[in-house]
Amino acid sequence: MGSKKYIPDNSWLTCDKGSAPSRLKVTHHNNTKIYGENLASEMDMVPGENIMPMGRCSVTGGSCQPEPIYWDKCNKGVKVNGYKLVFEDACLLCKQGGKVKVDFDAPSGSSSMAADGLTGLGAGAWAFGSYDAAIDYVQRGVIHDVENGKLSLVRDNSPNDFRRGGNYGEMKDQVFHRQEGWRDVRSEHPNMDIDKPTSPGIDGAYEKNGTYKLTDAKYNGAKLENTATYGRETSRRWTKFHTDNGGINPADREAFSRANDTGTLQREMVKTMPNGDMHSETQNDRGYKQTRGQREAMEVKTSRAGTLINGVRSSIRNSRPVTALANSNFSQAVRSSKLATGANNSLFKATQAVSRSPVLSTAGKVAGRGLIVVGIGLEVLNVYNTYQEEGHFGEKTKEAVGGAAGAIAGAWAGAEIGAIIGTAICPGVGTVIGGLVGGAIGGILGGGLGKTIGSWF
Repeated sequence: MGSKKYIPDNSWLTCDKGSAPSRLKVTHHNNTKIYGENLASEMDMVPGENIMPMGRCSVTGGSCQPEPIYWDKCNKGVKVNGYKLVFEDACLLCKQGGKVKVDFDAPSGSSSMAADGLTGLGAGAWAFGSYDAAIDYVQRGVIHDVENGKLSLVRDNSPNDFRRGGNYGEMKDQVFHRQEGWRDVRSEHPNMDIDKPTSPGIDGAYEKNGTYKLTDAKYNGAKLENTATYGRETSRRWTKFHTDNGGINPADREAFSRANDTGTLQREMVKTMPNGDMHSETQNDRGYKQTRGQREAMEVKTSRAGTLINGVRSSIRNSRPVTALANSNFSQAVRSSKLATGANNSLFKATQAVSRSPVLSTAGKVAGRGLIVVGIGLEVLNVYNTYQEEGHFGEKTKEAVGGAAGAIAGAWAGAEIGAIIGTAICPGVGTVIGGLVGGAIGGILGGGLGKTIGSWF
């Protein structure tokens, strides 16, 4: 008994009937310190003075209102201010039936939950470290569904409406150039809607290492057209018209226009075929093939793991609940609202500004990785601290290990499901928000489930 420690001021308290920890305030010490600290005595149990509420009480169902009875383990032979000191393994009993225990460090449940949530936020942030990643996520999803028979390019009741083919080809063009490191310099937000009405203008405009490129996306048998007002598509005159009328981001407009005037602007027609094959045909400044028969194959790359993940995403995305949500009046109203449209445009412009700076662009991509690394680090630290506390691989350590594994798995699953739901409501900003929120919730729920499973072994 004499070798046991006593409880210092500001130690953590957790109640088996409460939902949150609190800290002990030692006040009955009469300015007497032992080993340089104020230690808790049997009288340090006054509600609101020594013992603070600990969240929601599972007995009453309401907010915790401590009604302490007594500390059950005190040292009769050591007193401060006439009161017995409380041993470290003592419990403070409450009239509501709760047992309050003491921890010299932050309770493992509290720190673990914070780590779970941070791991989840990291998963979402890693997946969508930039808004470009959210756009790519949505466009690749559409492309996958088209090429795997989940989405028809023939609109219902509109067999002669070919907009879906054009939008599909435009998305493939943008995904390919993004994958190859080209920076999008158009002023218009990238297309994320397979049913977007067709309109004249620049389909693709990019910059890479100081070189500018113009593309016009076509599907199947579609060809470049001659316009009565501003010449043939992709020609110098046609390009100048659309550049001068706001088709290019203001920050790149002057350089893009100069490239068009001096003949250094690369021009391509990007053709996508019904089987998904894609190739480019280089055009001259009059909008005609630079070399007869010239073409270059293009491929939107996906790893084996990516293909598997896209398949799982597609199954969830095309499930009845998600498609019902995507087609609901609520989702349609959100997508068409000025708030959502403005948010997407603002995020895209901000991403363009960041992408013009290599330093900021790299920092944005690293931010999500940093969050998840910190979250996983906290999970590992929690396991280590729990093991040190027990001194062996006991029940608490098993729970901590299970919680860490569950948090990481739950974070990724939550981020994926959240992104799918967010995309169904509003592609773009909804994708980002859904991934972040879903990741955080998934991390916390996964951590709790993991602890339960870990305790079984």
